[in-house]
Amino acid sequence: MFYKMQTTIDQFYKVTSNKKRAKVKSIKESSNHRSPIGKKERQFSSKFKSAHEKAKQNPYEVNRRKRQWNNSSSSQVHYLSQTDMQTSLTKIMAPKPFGSPTITFTSPINSQKGTPVSKSSSKFSPKTSSPISIRNESHRTAKIVRRKLFEDRTEELISETINNLNYAKEGAISNNDIDLEEIYSSKKFNYMYNPIDTTTTTKFEIDDVIVPTDTYSLHFFLAIVTVFSNPINCGYFNEDELNFIFSLLTLSKHAQALLIRMFKRQHTWHRISNIKYDEISTDLKPIFDELVSRSIFKNNTEEEDISVLLNLLQVDEIRKICREIKVMCGKKKEDYVQSILKFCNKTKSLFPGMSNPATKLRTSVNKRLGTCVLFNARAKDIFDRIITLLIPNRDPTHTLAEVFRTMLRVEKNEIKFPKVEISDFPIFASKGHLLDYIDAKNTLSDILSAIEKKQWVIVRNLGSLAAQRLPLFLEMETESLQDSTLPHHIRCFMPGYMWLKVLFKSIEAFKKTKETLPQAIEFLRMLINQNCHMQNRKGSWFSELIKIEVYHMKNLDSSVALLSDAVSHKSLTEVDRLDLLERAEMLVKRKTAISKNTKATVQHILDNVLNKARPTSQTSSITIKGVLCRNIQQRKSCWCISNSEDEQMYGSVENFALYHYKDKGYSKGVHCEGAFPILLFGTLFWDEIYNINIPGACVSTYQNAPLDLYSSEFYENRKEQIDIKLQILRKYDSETLSKHLKHAFELHHEYTCLYQGTIFDNSDSFQEVAFCLGVEGILGICERLIHNFRLWKAGFPDLIVWNKYTKQYKIVEVKGPGDSLSIKQKLWLDYLNHLGLNTEVCYCEVINLVYYEKQINMLCILCISIFKAPMLLLQ
Repeated sequence: MFYKMQTTIDQFYKVTSNKKRAKVKSIKESSNHRSPIGKKERQFSSKFKSAHEKAKQNPYEVNRRKRQWNNSSSSQVHYLSQTDMQTSLTKIMAPKPFGSPTITFTSPINSQKGTPVSKSSSKFSPKTSSPISIRNESHRTAKIVRRKLFEDRTEELISETINNLNYAKEGAISNNDIDLEEIYSSKKFNYMYNPIDTTTTTKFEIDDVIVPTDTYSLHFFLAIVTVFSNPINCGYFNEDELNFIFSLLTLSKHAQALLIRMFKRQHTWHRISNIKYDEISTDLKPIFDELVSRSIFKNNTEEEDISVLLNLLQVDEIRKICREIKVMCGKKKEDYVQSILKFCNKTKSLFPGMSNPATKLRTSVNKRLGTCVLFNARAKDIFDRIITLLIPNRDPTHTLAEVFRTMLRVEKNEIKFPKVEISDFPIFASKGHLLDYIDAKNTLSDILSAIEKKQWVIVRNLGSLAAQRLPLFLEMETESLQDSTLPHHIRCFMPGYMWLKVLFKSIEAFKKTKETLPQAIEFLRMLINQNCHMQNRKGSWFSELIKIEVYHMKNLDSSVALLSDAVSHKSLTEVDRLDLLERAEMLVKRKTAISKNTKATVQHILDNVLNKARPTSQTSSITIKGVLCRNIQQRKSCWCISNSEDEQMYGSVENFALYHYKDKGYSKGVHCEGAFPILLFGTLFWDEIYNINIPGACVSTYQNAPLDLYSSEFYENRKEQIDIKLQILRKYDSETLSKHLKHAFELHHEYTCLYQGTIFDNSDSFQEVAFCLGVEGILGICERLIHNFRLWKAGFPDLIVWNKYTKQYKIVEVKGPGDSLSIKQKLWLDYLNHLGLNTEVCYCEVINLVYYEKQINMLCILCISIFKAPMLLLQ
């Protein structure tokens, strides 16, 4: 069991008045971490108290040591010497059980804490008095809003945050330089403070903090204090940045409400006159002035490019400027802007000393724009760090607005995440590590957004950037990970891992043109040659490179050499081996453009290596025929399911197959695909997934699964518990196991967890399917996911159909015209056959296609003639 040491503010800080002491005490009484100080410590504290009072009579300032944020700085994880024990006071607090049995927090060793005089360049500095208290009228509302999100710990979080900010000011918390390898290999994390500088006089005051009542700003406020209530997180920020953090907590309520709304907007220049938030204020100018004074926004447009400012104007405003300078312009706003810029760049002032046209233009534009504001880049960088430390596993496709929408949905009870024990083990070694990770992850977000919008030029640019950044990170990380035991779910937070991800996401864009195809080959070879990250993806990269060499470069000798190299890698999965087998068989079947020696090499690889990967079972198949209704607007085909006089139904090819099996006596069926095995696994092994504390696996309360689930270490981390569970479950009969699954499903189906939603209308249907599949069938499916969830979460057949009365069922893969089984689908079917489950492939063919195409063509002609009729009348 480990103990988290916590200290009240009034225990080590000089309180400026009795009134303040009472306020601080009342706030901290809600904490369960406090305990009496021992006898020796009390005597020692008394001596330091008298020394402190003496220092108070002769105040002086001591320069604080400057701490540089780099890896060469002193480590924050260390043990205090006996000398420190003799020169400072040890704070001994009552132990409180926390998440991990191997983490301890040891308090700073010092006397009553003083705080250094602020010499920060920040415009906000801590005060020695507290004119503003936590607003009583906001307390009750805030308490109601936070009951789900932050478990009503606001007072405790604020107190711990102010404590930690002051520790950092006084040197007790220094910049992080953590040996992650040592921590995770020992499975122990001892967080130690530095000795405190007791000669300082100013401090952050808890009474300056203002708790917002607005829901969105309250969420952001609580995100900040949640992050900084953990002392180690202060070590990712320097002194000026911590002053800035405190200034955020002391913003007025209106400023906090406006800040979070602006932060969720695009981070570009905004005209204050165009921003309306009547629920905050009808006049936002004074509130923006407050945010500018705290360096959160800037309003000086003098250094901004004039083209950016012109684009902030309305079209009518730009027209007026064109008339003023007598410039001819086109019809679009872009034409106006280009005409104005061209005029100003070519025209010079008539006489020396006169304002040139560019200066006059800027003056005219600024006058029309009024006050504009832009989010400060420094503030955005700090906010990025806060959100990353709050939710390190945040989906790179999620915007900040989506993060806060998730918080709101949790608050409204629309979604509910599993209750997990958050790991206190650090995942970032230093501030530099964190900043490099954020930089890479932001690039990953950008490239995923560009791919979704099919902006292939941007994708290629970001891919090239990744190719430049990656080698340096790979060199450092490969060296540090040599013979490393660092868990794979922690390696995912390395910058090199993220840049590698950016690079392979860009490959598809480079394949789209002949000119950039050589770069695709170069980048794929770079991915294959590195031995640092994503070794389980090497097979797919080899396969992609072989395809390019065969179909684009027409270089069969090179493709065979790649095939020979690929099969020697130990990291190949079953999917990779079967994929390479099929590619080898295609090469052997070629009759042209391949030499006998090359073909013999491929045949040797097939006979001696790849044939072992071939599925050994046969899956039965049927063919059904129906009417395909072509729908150009939709990607999926639309089939006529029923065309009787009473009803007409249309649906996907899977629904068409379900209707067929219903006629064959299978009264119920679901279109499930990979959702079904995940539902089985998540329901049956809920405790093993969520209730075992693995260091670094659960890093956020907004997490639907532990991070190690997607690594090869999931089973090893829980081997003992999983093996015991499997032994117990194998003793069940089908009826007992199906009832157990129904009960577990009803307990957990409300959570946003491993399985998103459910494929079944009710728990009874789930129980019926479980009973039909039997104990070995269910456990066999789960075991496949237990050992490699990342690989086997996809590829399961499309349908499960069953009859609850006859206990008959089928697991069906549906294929439409021209579709064929994928590698994973073949392997899943083979695996299910070996479990003794009833599988089938249903091929859907089209009948009377020519007739129906003629009918559709006639309908199209009729529609065109109808739409053209009004035009003819007008003529």
